[in-house]
Amino acid sequence: MKALRIVYLVLFVFIAPGFTQNLTADNLESFDLVSQTVNKSHFDTTYGGIDWMAMRDRYRPQIVSAKGIEEFNLITNQMLFELRLSHLLVASEDMLKAYMPTLFSEGTVGMDVRWMQNKAVITKIKPGFPGQAAGMKPGYVITQIDGQSVNEIIQHAEVLPPYNVRNRKGGISNYLAGHINGPPNTSVSITYLDENAHVREALINRQTRGTGKVVVNDAIPPIFIEFETQRLEGNIGYIWFNHFAAPVDKTFLNALETMRDTRGLIFDLRGNPGGYFRIMDTIVEQLITVKTPLYRFRLRDNTVERTLNPPGNPYKKPVVVLIDVTSMSTSELFAACLQAIGRAVIVGERSPGYLLGAKWIKLPNGLSFMHSFLQPIPYGGYIVEGNGVKPDIEIELNSKGLLEGRDNQMEAAIAHILKRACNEEQTIYAIKP
Repeated sequence: MKALRIVYLVLFVFIAPGFTQNLTADNLESFDLVSQTVNKSHFDTTYGGIDWMAMRDRYRPQIVSAKGIEEFNLITNQMLFELRLSHLLVASEDMLKAYMPTLFSEGTVGMDVRWMQNKAVITKIKPGFPGQAAGMKPGYVITQIDGQSVNEIIQHAEVLPPYNVRNRKGGISNYLAGHINGPPNTSVSITYLDENAHVREALINRQTRGTGKVVVNDAIPPIFIEFETQRLEGNIGYIWFNHFAAPVDKTFLNALETMRDTRGLIFDLRGNPGGYFRIMDTIVEQLITVKTPLYRFRLRDNTVERTLNPPGNPYKKPVVVLIDVTSMSTSELFAACLQAIGRAVIVGERSPGYLLGAKWIKLPNGLSFMHSFLQPIPYGGYIVEGNGVKPDIEIELNSKGLLEGRDNQMEAAIAHILKRACNEEQTIYAIKP
């Protein structure tokens, strides 16, 4: 046994240093790739007044002495975050699943949660999912997840730029959802307060997300695409999807054909973290009646204008877009553009201002790097990054209303469409011969 211990010790002495050297080399190569990518492709050549190369030189020695991949992650993000912009992030696969579960989590209980008034409030329960079977309801307040208090969990949530209250609330909401969701065929324990403020506990099994898995590239895990549509009371079309990505464009076009007789459309982008601009363009084109300058891309060396053309049979009825603190990136551009051209009324909470164009690349040390290379600017020149989209009808969800089965943001959207539709129908009737 003594001889065996000596062999282990010898192996450690000869193998561990080489492993450490390889890790350090990979980390340095990864760090240099991150800093060089930002230096060459970032849309703002002034870097917000920061000397980017001096910043790199200040952080690089810390990478040399970094003890592991987690420390590399922390140091590199500290450098990136000094630009105080969104879409600049180094992340592991576990981080992506924790902070963006609506896209990357493989298992779900069918439940949405928001950080409201310093509480984790359930805002939506999907019919037929395990959360509903476990008796969970909108308005219930979650106090513990797997035996850990919610307040303790959020202490570990990393605050990402832009630094404002809305982005913090949205980030915490996503982080809590990342703890509730997880691998399929596993369970999560939820301690909560019911409608009578009684403490309850439920053990909920996570089910698979289904067949909507899409492989984007090797830099990020597969994403899950979900799309819902229904006809609400009053003959109003309702559309929800969790990402602007294929096949949402084709699915939307098919859904629109069944909704041309509706009195209006509601796009529910609450919880939608963004996606591809071209998917957004396909949807917007169906809602305009004339050639429309919609937005421009600010790139490093030039600016690209984006003008859309209407189809032969556009949808002309009233449109409402629902947003909140978890509506990000392309969701914000969609809302801001339709608001700017007067095509839609925006209802809900002001969005976080997380709007830049970005690409993902795989780093030599195995982590993923998201870097911004353009800034979309909606028609009219309003800068959404850091500022967010201010709703025309600003209204927050109400936990008491949720307990009563009411979504006051949705109610406001429906009321607006019915009022607009009624006025238009009366006008049409009045001008008939």
